[in-house]
Amino acid sequence: MYLRPYKSSDAATIISWCENETEFRKWTGDRYPNYPITAEDMNRKYFDCNGDCCEEDNFYPMTACDDDGVVGHFILRYTGGDHKALRIGFVIVDGKKRGRGNGSKMIRLALEYAFRIAGADEVTIGVFSNN
Repeated sequence: MYLRPYKSSDAATIISWCENETEFRKWTGDRYPNYPITAEDMNRKYFDCNGDCCEEDNFYPMTACDDDGVVGHFILRYTGGDHKALRIGFVIVDGKKRGRGNGSKMIRLALEYAFRIAGADEVTIGVFSNN
């Protein structure tokens, strides 16, 4: 498994993993007012709205891939304003590939990226209360 920056072409695959509104809300909370969303909705939020982050350099969507393609997704964003604390959020793994350790591998890679590449001193995870 490896990580790469999110691409607009990932959106259709990622949103297809939410087979119903309950799964969708566990992943997105109330960050999207309507269900279902389109790939264009996701890309608009990520690229045009900076993931709803006010700070300009504060939103990093990532995609996890294996030899077969996209297996997971999450975002990183700084908290605290000093670029030393990162939060992992919007974590999702392809439901057809669950139970194989993909989520754990993806989070380990996210932590390695956060500490070694992004230079974070602290990493937290954001989880919606309904999940």
